Amino acid sequence: MDSRPSKRQKRAASPVLGRQSNSTSGTMPDAASIRKNRSTFLDSISRSISPPKIQRSTSVSEEEPSNAARGSSEVKQSPHQPIPRPMAAQTVQDVPSSTGVKFISSPFKLTTIRDLPGSQNVDTIGLSDILGDPLIREAWVFNFCFDVDWLMDHFDPDIRSMVKVKIVHGSWRREDDNRIGIEDACRRWPNVEALTAYLPDPFGTHHSKMFVLFTHDDHAQIIIHTANMLAQDWTNMTQAVWKSPKLPKTEATTPPQIGKIGSGTRFKHDILAYLFFYGSKTRNLREQLLAFDFRAVRGALIASVPTKMPESVADSQVDLQKDLWGYPSLARALRSISHPDLEHPSSKSTSHLVMQVSSIATLSPKWLERFLAAVLEPRSSRSLTALTGSPARFLRQTSIIYPTPVNVATSLDGYASGRSIHTKAQSPAHFKQIELLRTSWCQWARGPNPAFRAWRHEAAPHIKTYVQFRSRPSKETAAPEIDWALLTSANLSTQAWGSLQEKEGQIVVKSFEIGVLVWPELFTESLDDDEAQGLPPSTLGANVEFSNLGDSKGKTASMIPVFGSDNPPWPELPFHLSSNTNPTSTLGQTPPSTIIGLRIPYDLPLTAYPPSGLPWSPNGPEDSLDRHGRRWPRDFIR
Repeated sequence: MDSRPSKRQKRAASPVLGRQSNSTSGTMPDAASIRKNRSTFLDSISRSISPPKIQRSTSVSEEEPSNAARGSSEVKQSPHQPIPRPMAAQTVQDVPSSTGVKFISSPFKLTTIRDLPGSQNVDTIGLSDILGDPLIREAWVFNFCFDVDWLMDHFDPDIRSMVKVKIVHGSWRREDDNRIGIEDACRRWPNVEALTAYLPDPFGTHHSKMFVLFTHDDHAQIIIHTANMLAQDWTNMTQAVWKSPKLPKTEATTPPQIGKIGSGTRFKHDILAYLFFYGSKTRNLREQLLAFDFRAVRGALIASVPTKMPESVADSQVDLQKDLWGYPSLARALRSISHPDLEHPSSKSTSHLVMQVSSIATLSPKWLERFLAAVLEPRSSRSLTALTGSPARFLRQTSIIYPTPVNVATSLDGYASGRSIHTKAQSPAHFKQIELLRTSWCQWARGPNPAFRAWRHEAAPHIKTYVQFRSRPSKETAAPEIDWALLTSANLSTQAWGSLQEKEGQIVVKSFEIGVLVWPELFTESLDDDEAQGLPPSTLGANVEFSNLGDSKGKTASMIPVFGSDNPPWPELPFHLSSNTNPTSTLGQTPPSTIIGLRIPYDLPLTAYPPSGLPWSPNGPEDSLDRHGRRWPRDFIR
């Protein structure tokens, strides 16, 4: 029998874009017309729809001069250029048995960056790692923007023309260029079907980014991430991924009770409730997921759907069984977390929130205050009833990471990456908001201490993370412990998180968004007795080292930032959390029973904007050259 060719050999021999010559679709379309149509579609989804551009000041003093191009070579945009594979992941290590400490690697993974060396891509993940399993029989792909041909090329070539693929997008108007482009590509793939999510508000978007995979060995997997289905998003832009364990078929004859927030049974309930808002188009998906056991999942689903909720859902006593969306959902989940600053908020609280996003809408001070109050003081009833209309007191505990023009210009793709990063700096209202946030702005930039570098400062951010640290990252304590962390598709906008309509007494959410919230106790406590029983270590995910969640009940856990890999460093740990050599770390003298790493995409401590610095806005021209010698937008107009 002939030996089966390796996957690498098969990929090299497979036709471009995965369109095989034996396709059942009939005559192969003309290649030139395909490229032309595809190029037109991709241009249409990134074109500006904003008012005419005006000149903005770009006098900033960041880490590199803005008028200096760092290189003249063009970034290669081919989606099929090989991406350097990450180095082998470190093995999760036990602390010596006398301490009884267990390590757990990060529940969030960064994506591989094509133009960075392997040493900066340790423990990262690419799209082929997600879709390349030859056992996949069905894939549901939820996203905002799609290049369907490019997406299909990441399935194993043996199954590419057979796997059932459902493309779920939000371009529900038939005349929408995005919808036309997607449906045109789907006609080239008989096994691919496009489904549209209805958006009742014209300002809402289908922004969720998720895979639901079913395999021939009767497993399912949920993967939530931050990247569009476009080559640029998966090559040189910073993104992140959360993956559930591979979920087996359930053996239960009756549905289990819904567990606490953060438990697997609660996650299953919440994702089915989320999918219900797509109507009959996801009925088959919901029916399939009902048959799977989610008890190994540890994380809270934080999602948004187009809906209206009574203002009372913001009350701290709201029924835990009620489905909530947007910021009320996040606030309720945060009330599940055990931490002194969360349970007893006060003016002495040292916790610090870092919001890192790729888009910031025009926001009123009142909305900012309400949102930050819900996040920073989720247990405080007074925070939502005695608001002053100014977010100043909350902004003192908040940093916002968003790139400057120089950060974008010096990124791997230069100004080209700026098409995916949005805020406005044109009108007086825009500049008023910029000044309101002045003390919170932080750059996407290289930090001063190599020990706390994420090695993503050159990969422009499309990732969205909300992380609460135990204290503000500083020179003295560069990487404090983490209270909780959220990876999500949701940027800073009222459409994504919801806003209160005071006259109607309701909170209105306009967009589809999805994310996962994690916190330390999820990985040690038995959230629900019947969920923990009988789960072997393998079903808890490859990152979990203990044998039974119930064994660690009542013991302490700490989540710490990790850089350069997914694993907490041992034996360097006691020296790792502070920038000096004092052996007393922020973990204290007595180590916790469980230490969870959280892969941080930015460097710590943070780098503030210069006094007159402005955020990047694609609506304004930039005369300074990027690293490839181009100006914005002059050199990008076709």
